Amino acid sequence: MEKRKWLWKRKSSERSPGETESSGSLSSHSERYSDDQEAFKASPNNNAQSPEVSSKASANCEDVNDSIKRLTEKLSAALVNVSAKEDLVKQHAKVAEEAIAGWEKAENEVVLLKQKLEAAVQQNSALEDRVSHLDGALKECVRQLRQAREEQEQKINEAVAKTTRDWETTKFELESQLLELQDKAEAVKSEPPPHFSPDLWHKIEALEKENSALKLELSSQSEEFEIRTIERDLSTQAAETASKQHLESIKKVAKLEAECRRLKAIACKSSLVNDHKSPAASSIYVESLTDSQSDTGERLNVVEIDTHKMSGLEANKGEPSCSDSWASALIAELDQFKNEKVINRNLPSSSIEIDLMDDFLEMERLAALPEIKSENQFLESKATAKQSNDGDSSLKAELEAMIHRTAELEQKLEKIELEKAELEIALAKSQESLEASALQLRDTETKLEELEREFHMANEAKQHLESQLSSMETDAETMSSKIDSLKAEIEKEMALSAEVSVNATESKQLLESQLISIEAEARTMSAKIDSLETEVETERALSAQITVKCQELEEELSRKRREAELQQTANSNVEVKIKQEDLAVAAGKLAECQKTIASLGQQLKSLATLEDFLIDTTSIPEFSRGGSLISKAGGEPWKLHSNETYSPKRDPDSPRVNADHSAPSVNKNDGNTPPSSSTSSSIVSSNHASSEKNRNGFAKFFTRSKNGIQLEI
Repeated sequence: MEKRKWLWKRKSSERSPGETESSGSLSSHSERYSDDQEAFKASPNNNAQSPEVSSKASANCEDVNDSIKRLTEKLSAALVNVSAKEDLVKQHAKVAEEAIAGWEKAENEVVLLKQKLEAAVQQNSALEDRVSHLDGALKECVRQLRQAREEQEQKINEAVAKTTRDWETTKFELESQLLELQDKAEAVKSEPPPHFSPDLWHKIEALEKENSALKLELSSQSEEFEIRTIERDLSTQAAETASKQHLESIKKVAKLEAECRRLKAIACKSSLVNDHKSPAASSIYVESLTDSQSDTGERLNVVEIDTHKMSGLEANKGEPSCSDSWASALIAELDQFKNEKVINRNLPSSSIEIDLMDDFLEMERLAALPEIKSENQFLESKATAKQSNDGDSSLKAELEAMIHRTAELEQKLEKIELEKAELEIALAKSQESLEASALQLRDTETKLEELEREFHMANEAKQHLESQLSSMETDAETMSSKIDSLKAEIEKEMALSAEVSVNATESKQLLESQLISIEAEARTMSAKIDSLETEVETERALSAQITVKCQELEEELSRKRREAELQQTANSNVEVKIKQEDLAVAAGKLAECQKTIASLGQQLKSLATLEDFLIDTTSIPEFSRGGSLISKAGGEPWKLHSNETYSPKRDPDSPRVNADHSAPSVNKNDGNTPPSSSTSSSIVSSNHASSEKNRNGFAKFFTRSKNGIQLEI
């Protein structure tokens, strides 16, 4: 009996590793069950010697086979459901891949839009650099214009000061010489002539005529000198007014530059309508400025033409009244010109200039008065000479006495002739000096003409620069319009990129929610499949144990029959006793088999309820877009492992349920014949290995990375 028990344990330990290996796949289980069925079918043929035991064993084996068939059918249905779920998971994975591809495409579009925006910003910065460079060039041109204008004004002022100094020195010398001559003439006239001869008288008259002619020439030359001085003053005033106008134009250009900068700043901040209005206003302002400058230039040209005409007329005429009238006309025109320019000047300065001109005219009139007085005295002396001649004709006796005086007078006349020669020399010198001054005037006129030419050249350069400035302003306006259009395009692209990013985020969120729902479904299905596999494996283990026990019982029955046949010839009584004992043991083992079969029936009923549950789970509604997430089956929580995969967190009640399902069979086995330790450990290890394989297999579907949840197949 001890030997038989050891063989029993040995056979059970040899069978248990095969059973653990058979729990690897469902197909191997079905093959093993078919082999067991064949073994059960073959066992009645071998055990034909004991009909009662074989009939009972065959009936039990048929029941077991039927239950196994039902279990295989249920397992095939469960496999079909699992394959359908796998197809759904693949479809969801394809949808997730398509969504990820769309998201990557949107990201690429956003990158392209960012590159376009950076290119537009670089173009805008290049345009701003060009505008700043053009502003610097314009400032440099204006600075050069100012410098050239200042140099020209300095040269004009130096030339005018030099000519005025020369004119003043020559005028002072001539006035001093005239005063000396007048004093000498008065001294000669004051002395009474003792005796006059007719020749001397004629000579004196001729000298007086020559003196009057010289005085007239001097007066005409002085008038010409005054006219030239007036022309010089007018030319200097014209130059001053031109320089002032140029300075005012420079100031206006500076104001225009400031206005242009202000308009550019306004254009950068305001809308396109204001951008169209501000260039129009600046163009109107520039046109008004050019019109005012052209009007002032025309007035200056008219004044210069009048001065040239007046100088020509006064050169032909020698009367002081005409010169006074022309001078008054010139003064009136100058006053009118000053009154027209009084807007840009202060009132006190204009009144002071008019007072200075009046004082200058009064000084000229006072200088002309002594000449008139000397002429009156000369006429009075002529009248007295005539009276003396009448007295000489009546008093011939006194002629002899006066002959001596005539000799003295001849001497005096010789002295006067000498003085006259000296005066002629002085007059020649004065004429030479006047000619030199005329030459200087001509030189100054040529210089003034050159300066006027330079002034015209500067005006032309100024107009050219103004045209360049206007073209630069138009370029700046076009650049500003281009910048505004680029800004509008950038804003549109930014809005499009924002919309694309919003759509991408929404699609990403939807995909993440779908992935989470798919993960939840897959994990619930994996949990259900794990539980079903554990139950099926427990049932298979129990059925394998039952088949092993049945085979062992059949082997023992056959062995006992052989022993009975062998010992029947020797000891019939001992054989009967042994046979009865064997039959009793076989009956006990059959009872144990019936108990295990009953426990298997109960477990099959529980599997039928699980099959109904699986059929119900196939009709779970899929996750719709924008809908709520599917709740996890049975409120089963999920736990994140260290390898960034999700696995269901087992409830502490689940093993209890499994234990409750498996409790009847275990208790029944414990009550009669406890299974061996090797078979139980092999069953537990096989169950644990299969559950771990299934968990890891379904956990490979989804992994969480830094970028989000990714699907792996």
